Amino acid sequence: MPSGKFITLDAKCRGVIGSIAGGGRLEKPFLKAGAKWYAMRARSKKWPIVRGVAMAAPFHPHGGGRHQHPGKQTSVARNAPPGRKVGHIAPRKTGRGRVKRGA
Repeated sequence: MPSGKFITLDAKCRGVIGSIAGGGRLEKPFLKAGAKWYAMRARSKKWPIVRGVAMAAPFHPHGGGRHQHPGKQTSVARNAPPGRKVGHIAPRKTGRGRVKRGA
C-alpha cells in the first residue's frame, strides 16, 4: 500500500498497484488565457462565454446602454420568437423569494 502497510488479499483478486497517472491534473489553475483556449478547443467547447449585458445591442437582447443592466424584463414567455428567448424562459417565480410579513 502507499502508506507502507502490508495487506493480504485473496489469490483470485485482480488489481493494479500504484497511483493513477495524471492524478490531480485539474487542481492546477490555468495561468494564461491561451492555455485555457487550447484546452477548450481540444474539447470542442464554446469559450469564452460572454454575458449578454456585456454585448452591444445588436447582438443580444440584454446588450447596449451606458452601463451594464438588462434594460428590459428578463422573464420571457414560452411562445416568444427565437432571438428574444433569452434569460428566464417561462419562469414560475424569480427573484429572492421574500415572504410578506404582517397584514
